[in-house]
Amino acid sequence: MSKWGEVIKVDALVMDSILVFPDLPINENPFKKCCYKNLVLADPVDPDTFKNDTKGVLKSFPKSYTAVMELEKYTSGAWAKVADLNTDALGTYYAQGFATKGNNDLIGYSISWQAVLLAHSTGKYRVKFDLSTIELYSEEFCLEVFSTRAADQTVRIDYKLDSVIGSEFSQSTRDFAGIDWWTQIRLNDAIFGYKKGPIEVEASRYQDGFERTVGKEYNEEYLLIIKRLPFALHDLLVYDILQADEIKITDYNSRNNSGSYINKEVEITGSYEPNYRGTRQQPSVELTFKDRYTNRKKLYS
Repeated sequence: MSKWGEVIKVDALVMDSILVFPDLPINENPFKKCCYKNLVLADPVDPDTFKNDTKGVLKSFPKSYTAVMELEKYTSGAWAKVADLNTDALGTYYAQGFATKGNNDLIGYSISWQAVLLAHSTGKYRVKFDLSTIELYSEEFCLEVFSTRAADQTVRIDYKLDSVIGSEFSQSTRDFAGIDWWTQIRLNDAIFGYKKGPIEVEASRYQDGFERTVGKEYNEEYLLIIKRLPFALHDLLVYDILQADEIKITDYNSRNNSGSYINKEVEITGSYEPNYRGTRQQPSVELTFKDRYTNRKKLYS
C-alpha cells in the first residue's frame, strides 16, 4: 500500500461570515409603533417658506421591483388614495432610479404641504409605495393650517443627507453620497436659542507689562431643548439629523426671549445625553450646537 493518497485540488472562496440578505432591504416607517403627532403646517395663500413645511420621503429597494408612489389620506376611519405621486403637482418627483446604490434603486418625493393643503385640505396623510407584491408606507403626517398658535412651542429642522452615514445598527451604514437629499421635521414641545459662548482674546505682552490685543473672536453656541420625545424620534435625531451634512433650525416659540432664529445654520457640538431619570418612556434631551460659519473675529494691524 502506498503511503501517499490521492491529492485533489479545489478552488474555494473563504468568507468571514455567512451573509443573509433579506428580500427587501428597505427602511420601514420609523414611527409605526409611535403615537407622536408628526405635525406639518402650510399656509393657503402666503408662499413664505417660514409658514410652509416640506418633507422629503425616500425609499430604497432592489432593482427587480417596480414601485408606484401614492398619497393617501385618512378619511372616515380608513386610508384612501387621493393622488398619484408621479408628477411635480404636489412637490418634486424623483423617479425610480434617479439614484442607484449597488443593486438598489432609489425613489422619492419632496412633498409641498401647501400644494397638498390647496388640493386636498387638512388631515392625516401618508405616502404609499406599492411594489405589487408588497406595500410600504412612510410615517403619518398631521397637516394643519399655519398660524402662530399652531406653530407655537415647535422647532423645525431642515437637514441634508449627502454622505455615507451610520445607523442604529452598529454593523451597517447607509449610502446617501451624491444624492443631496433635503428633508424636514417639526418637533413638538421644543425650543431653540439661548445663545452664549466664549470670547477668545489673542494678545502679546511687552516687557514693560503692557498687553497689546491682536485679535478677538466670539464663538456662539445654541441650545436645543426637546421635551417628551419618543425613542423612535431619538433614533432619528441621533442617526439621521445629527449625522447630516447640513442642519438648519427654525424656532417658532412665541415666548423665546433669546432671539429670533430662522434657518439658522449650525453644527452639533458636545454630547447626546437624554434624561432617563425615573420611568420616562419619552425622555427629554438638550443638545448644544455651534455656528456653521464663524466670522465673528476682530483683527488688529
